[in-house]
Order: sequence, then C-alpha cells, then structure tokens
Amino acid sequence: MAQAPKPARCRRILVVNAKGGCGKTTVATNLCAAYAVRGVAVGLVDNDGQGSGAYWAGQRPADAPQVEMRGAEVRADGAPALDRIVIDGPDRGCALGAGALVEMADLILVPVLPSAIDIRAGERFITALMTNPKFRATPLPVGVIANRAQANSPAQARLMHFLRCLDVPVAVTLRDSPLYGEAMGAGLGVADLFDVRAARKEMTAWRALVNWVEEQLPSAVAQPRPLAAGRPSREARHGIPGKAALVSGSQEPALVGWPAGPQPRRLSA
Repeated sequence: MAQAPKPARCRRILVVNAKGGCGKTTVATNLCAAYAVRGVAVGLVDNDGQGSGAYWAGQRPADAPQVEMRGAEVRADGAPALDRIVIDGPDRGCALGAGALVEMADLILVPVLPSAIDIRAGERFITALMTNPKFRATPLPVGVIANRAQANSPAQARLMHFLRCLDVPVAVTLRDSPLYGEAMGAGLGVADLFDVRAARKEMTAWRALVNWVEEQLPSAVAQPRPLAAGRPSREARHGIPGKAALVSGSQEPALVGWPAGPQPRRLSA
C-alpha cells in the first residue's frame, strides 16, 4: 500500500550575527518583502531586542503584499499557515550557545559588513556557529551576505578574501544604498518599489538571494497565498502578467515569474 506524501512543512530562515549594526533587520525585512511580492505566505519573527522588524511590519501599507508577524500556526487541515518564516535573530552570540536558534532554523544567513572590525567579529561568530555541538550534530546550510558592498574598494576586497579563506558560500552581495533605509521607514522592501529606478537595480541581488535560499532548503515548494474573498489579485489591480510562484521543475525548486513592469508604489507623495 503506497504511503501518502508527507505534508509540506514551513521552512525557517534565520538571519543572525553577533555583531550589531550588520544589517540583519534590513536583510530580514527585505527577504520577507521579496517572498510576499511573489504571493508566498511569509511571516517575520522579530527576535531583536530593538524591535525594528516589528516596527517595519507596523508601518507596512495595507495594500502591500502581506507579511505576517507570527509563527507557523497550522490551518484546519493540519498544513502550515505559512510557507516561509524569516527570523530576525538577536545580536548576541550567547543565544547560539544555547542552540535554540539553530534548532528552530532550516537555513542561516549571516550578514557581514566590509570593515576590519566587522570581518573580525564575523569570523568569530561563524567559527562559534560551525563548532556549536547542536549545529555539528545537525548541520544546516549557512550563507554569508556581503552587505553594504562598495565595488572595487579595499574594504570589499578584504571581505571577499576573508570569505574565501573561511570556505563559507557567499549567498549574495548587497550594495550600499540609501534606498534601504528609506524603504525601511515606510514598511517596504526594495521588491515593493517597482517604479523606483534605484530599487530595480537592487532587485537582481534579491532574486539571486531567494533563488540561493530555495536551492539550499530541503525540498519544499512554497505556494502562493490564497486570495481573500472579494479582493482582486495584486496582478489584476496593477496589470502584472502572470502571478509569481515557487515551482519545482527539477530536483530543486526554482523561482519563476518575477513581476515586471511599473508599480504604483513610491516612498513619498
């Protein structure tokens, strides 16, 4: 007798570093926005004592793709209510010592800035993470985000050399742009800002990051969020052809259908 397939499980992406100011919340919120724009049911868990992620969610416009501020509650049929949860981790290394965050995650992203102090702190943190007993017992995919990069700068060269020596994959390189701070205050991510030229330049990196994350996660396809009754789709409202979704066309899931075209979303009136 054939066994029924196991139900899909919500996947948790932990964004963490012991060094404060490395851009954890910026990465976590923008990753949530990048998933939400595709119609993927995504939630944000704010574990940072400053509460910046919760503030961002509170500022998010009502007509923006939804990002839940909750955990993986289940629906009546037992399936998870969310497909992806992004955890904005605390900037305290002791949390990893207890192994709690490692246990709850399916993948870990570590943002690192291209400064000598941040590189040194990042090396210590990643070494502590990789030698953590719970991590060694159940290894997880780990990727470094080279954050606020300045092309061809000596600091950027030092950061990339450090990452090569550490033998940890670089998931993506994010440029140093004031757009992230402006979007953060409005409860938005760069994926929401299709009519802003500077945001379109950043979208290539976020497409690459989401693709990298999906390739590393255990096979689980994130489904588009069902539409609320009586509410037209975002594509119908704004004329975007083809709803984006995560699909499994090969051994590992891949992203297709990134929305294209101008969107009525601006940072200011």
